[in-house]
Amino acid sequence: MKKAAFCLLVLLCLLLSVNGTSMTLFVGCTSSPLCLSEPVSYMCSGENGAGLDDDVLRWGIRDSSRSSNDNIPNGTTAYVERTDVSTPRIIGTYFETILTSSADPMRSNISFSPVLAINNYTILCDIIGTTPFGCSIIIADVLAAPVSSDIKFTSDTLVFSWTPQSTSPCLSHYSVNVTSIEYTINTTNTSLSLPVHLTNDTEYSISVVAVDTAGRYMDPTSKIIFIADVPGPVTDLVINWTGFDIYVTWNYPPYFVSPYVSSYIVYPSDHYTGITIPAPTTTYNIPDVTVRSVYTVGVAAVNALGTGPTASATISIICTFVPTRSITSFSVTPTVVTNRGKLMVLKST
Repeated sequence: MKKAAFCLLVLLCLLLSVNGTSMTLFVGCTSSPLCLSEPVSYMCSGENGAGLDDDVLRWGIRDSSRSSNDNIPNGTTAYVERTDVSTPRIIGTYFETILTSSADPMRSNISFSPVLAINNYTILCDIIGTTPFGCSIIIADVLAAPVSSDIKFTSDTLVFSWTPQSTSPCLSHYSVNVTSIEYTINTTNTSLSLPVHLTNDTEYSISVVAVDTAGRYMDPTSKIIFIADVPGPVTDLVINWTGFDIYVTWNYPPYFVSPYVSSYIVYPSDHYTGITIPAPTTTYNIPDVTVRSVYTVGVAAVNALGTGPTASATISIICTFVPTRSITSFSVTPTVVTNRGKLMVLKST
């Protein structure tokens, strides 16, 4: 793109030289805000059309925040035709110029690294005797903070994601602060996976900001705070009896911010140890039941942090000749569960 623009400029300048036209050409100026600390370079070229070796290419810098009646530049420099092209010059504190061609048409570059101090400045360039060209410097604003999405879990990781609120090219990275691991993570992605602490009662406080090329950012719009814990009790626990078999079904525990359930432990009353059922299966079959017996079945969900409380149901086997279907009771047996996982979104005002 730069090569094409340069070639076009050279062609136009050659035409100007042939036709003896007076004009100043300026390449690179944009109406888009500039990113702090990202180097910028513009090119100015032209001739006065007289055909003599007396052209003067002039740069000027003006603070546009001054009174509109104050047109005096903050600094200037000028190159006379046939001047040595090898020596750069400094205008003020922030701008450097260099002459790249001292013959018709004259050409010169100006370069600078944008800083807040030159916001609203104007770069001026002309070949004396032609209409000057002005290019305004506008510094990009601080980037708005992203909007955080709900926390998601896999079996052993936490997934935090967010939606950018700006498509500015001045974005350097996102900075994610996680208090539970006591450090900040920088990334150019819009999501982050973190390992889940294998202990209960771990509080997470997560927020994200968008950082620009100068390290500036706005405060986060929200902070997600929660405590990861073992699963809650399973729901909708049902025991069905048909013939000589008992069928146990249940549903996933109520959703809260916690690692996913990896398995279930079923505790039939006629077993000394629990039976592990890998998730997402939520059924279990007890064959060869005994007539005139009472069966109590407990089910508990398991995740990376441990085993949740046990929900239980009881059924009485009356006979095997006339199948019946009965749930005689349903209960949740309390176990030691600390700080059930909760999600809070704190919005700044």
